[in-house]
Amino acid sequence: MREKPAPISWLQALVPVGFGWASMSLSIYVMVGLAWLTSQLGISVSDAHPFIKSIVLAFMMAGGPEELTKLAFIILTVLLFRKKIRNVYEYVLIGAAVGIGFTIPEEIGYAQKTAAVWIRMLTLLGHMVYGMIMGKYLGIARYNKLNNKPRFLQYVLAILIPIILHTLYDACTSGNLMLLSENSAESDTGITLGLIATAAHFIIQFVILYLAKKDTEKHCEMALLEQSTQKTA
Repeated sequence: MREKPAPISWLQALVPVGFGWASMSLSIYVMVGLAWLTSQLGISVSDAHPFIKSIVLAFMMAGGPEELTKLAFIILTVLLFRKKIRNVYEYVLIGAAVGIGFTIPEEIGYAQKTAAVWIRMLTLLGHMVYGMIMGKYLGIARYNKLNNKPRFLQYVLAILIPIILHTLYDACTSGNLMLLSENSAESDTGITLGLIATAAHFIIQFVILYLAKKDTEKHCEMALLEQSTQKTA
């Protein structure tokens, strides 16, 4: 019989949602910082292919700053509730909550654009599942640390996977400069990439949710508290 996850406190559930909301505002400052750093380093892709420019733009405008700020607030949540987080599964929940918190103000902003709303309905769970990926690997990293196992790869995956998924999706859709090309063939390629990316992202969301549900029992069993603490909690 599948183990039922123990309930968490309302504070532990709501705080990461609030942090996710705050990360939306903070990501703007990170974006400005990345733009400044790029200019100081003299990095330019002005002569690159439009799709390469799209990838860089997507990373600078969304994939990088948004995922980095969400990661920061997931870590902050973990630090605040460190003595209460019992297993890896709760890390996944924290990541999901921060992602939901980020989604709320972002979707409110897009709600004014009717066409965008219908398209974004297909990828509405994006920030949530990115957060779940972060939470999962951060939780496994802590579990490995407590059990004297390697953990560097988990830290890398926690940030790399969400940034790559987010950046590639935006590079093919909202940040796709090929869509603005006067070359009809290039423009058509941009439209095709956008359709493929949207369909792929839609499917990936539910694959991640399915895997999270499938691994619930395993993640619940990956305890992060001392046995004595778990018994008295």
